[in-house]
Amino acid sequence: MARDVLPMMPPKRTRDILRGGVLAILLLLGGSSAAPSPSPQAGGEAVSGLRMTINLDRVVGVRSKTPDFRIELRNVGENDLVLNLGVMLANGKRQFPNAVILTLTDAQGKSRRLDLRDPSFISGRVDPLIVPLPVGAIFSIPVNLDRYWAVASEEFDYKPKPGRYALEAQFTGRGVSQQEANLDEQGIALMPCWQGKVTSNLLRFDLPRP
Repeated sequence: MARDVLPMMPPKRTRDILRGGVLAILLLLGGSSAAPSPSPQAGGEAVSGLRMTINLDRVVGVRSKTPDFRIELRNVGENDLVLNLGVMLANGKRQFPNAVILTLTDAQGKSRRLDLRDPSFISGRVDPLIVPLPVGAIFSIPVNLDRYWAVASEEFDYKPKPGRYALEAQFTGRGVSQQEANLDEQGIALMPCWQGKVTSNLLRFDLPRP
């Protein structure tokens, strides 16, 4: 008569080790899911298919004493876009998206317009900084506040002090005139550059003490 064969159970010490390992894995997974990384901002209101977002730059590192930021221009419309973001010098070797400006508001509610410092001096060829933006595409611009200054309020040496701030970006798009286009690139003036004004979300951040 055949007998039922019962599976051999591992020793009690082995079972305890296996049970402890499974428990440790579950705790590790639970800990990682309980502390997700902060989600990026949703962005500002889209204008004519273009949406603008500003976030802390995670590539540079959120833990740095001086925070860096990243502006994203996203085509959320149904048609491809062409953006005139600023100027290029030396046949494109140096690029300045100075059509994007910042507004920095301190804890006392005072707002300052911040413009890109460069190019402070222009000599030689100047070209428009034309960026094609197909449907669904994103163009990203790194932002370091040290490269901006409060020229509109004539606070040329303004440096934000430690405290709570709110930062907003704005892009004003316009076309390229025949006078602005170089003789060998007159076709740029015919490009249907996106025109209008789009504003990002309002990003709040803390500037720590050094």
